[in-house]
Amino acid sequence: MKPLLLLLHALLKRTAEVCIAALALLTLADVVARYFLNDSILGAVELTEILMVGVIFCGIVLSTAAREHVIVDLLPLPFGQLGARIFHAISQLVAAAICLVLGAASWSQALSALDYADQTTMLSLPLAPVVFFMSIMLFINTAVQLSLAWIDLRTEVRRHV
Repeated sequence: MKPLLLLLHALLKRTAEVCIAALALLTLADVVARYFLNDSILGAVELTEILMVGVIFCGIVLSTAAREHVIVDLLPLPFGQLGARIFHAISQLVAAAICLVLGAASWSQALSALDYADQTTMLSLPLAPVVFFMSIMLFINTAVQLSLAWIDLRTEVRRHV
């Protein structure tokens, strides 16, 4: 199981890196085209939006797995370490439930986009694969959240400052 998780982590990192590099190059090319040719690249906005989906949804899973989301304790947690572990596990379960609902809703939207053959306006790129990708990333994030909840209940919570 560990090699599969390492492979998934590496795949997500590489996908996000490729999307960021493509975004930078596309933006550079678009700016140069506007400056020298007085015309922008056809579909640059659509491609930027699709690449941002890759960055954002890979980043969500990566930041969740690394516990790099912002955590704020507004109230003192009762019962010391045990209370902190329970609170963090509950937080992970709530986040997992939200991701599960969002993943199911986006899966439904992806099926609808597939049925209606929805496309981008300028380049006529199909939208369904992009929405399916979003949904799959949300489901993967749900699994990560659940595993973190399990870890929080079983082990001592490490506080990040």
